Amino acid sequence: MAKYFASAIDKPTLAPYEISRTLRGQLHYFTEGASARQWEHSGDPNAFFFPLDLTTELFDEGVFYVTSPLDDQNQAEIEITEEQEDFLEWLISNEVEQVKVSEV
Repeated sequence: MAKYFASAIDKPTLAPYEISRTLRGQLHYFTEGASARQWEHSGDPNAFFFPLDLTTELFDEGVFYVTSPLDDQNQAEIEITEEQEDFLEWLISNEVEQVKVSEV
């Protein structure tokens, strides 16, 4: 079974953080917002930008919101899981905003 590791692009000496395949598929939920869309990293689908202010807000609130492509008038509020919370805490405590995910 493949393993996934999140590496801090902006802190290359920081040890990579292991994440599950499930969390790898959920990372885009935590990068929403204008500042994330403004970040450019050569179009790499494995590179993510997690603005610290947004990450801290998500961590503090304990929920994120998902808008259905079939009903953009309503959002579902989803409580973050323990794994998601641990990952957000890693980002915050290490002040990481730029992450690249690799599969091993």
